[in-house]
Amino acid sequence: LLGLMEWRKAPLQSEKFFKKALKLGIQMDHYVALANLNLAAICIAKRNKREAQTYITEAKKKDKNKLLTEQIKQIKDQLGMIDKQQQVRYR
Repeated sequence: LLGLMEWRKAPLQSEKFFKKALKLGIQMDHYVALANLNLAAICIAKRNKREAQTYITEAKKKDKNKLLTEQIKQIKDQLGMIDKQQQVRYR
């Protein structure tokens, strides 16, 4: 919960709260999926594609009721935008 509140003020600084929540062991699978999804978004903001993909994969595994399917798709689309932006820069 603290991670979500911090996310609104400073998204990149909320990473430590999401990681701490995962480390302490969140009980509900959809909360774990949400934390992983937020960590993936933070990794995308930091342009860390490999770590973002890892978090997206974990989020998909934990989203058993498919509550976050649309959000996962949006994060994947943002991940694809990283590649397109890098291609434009190198031209």
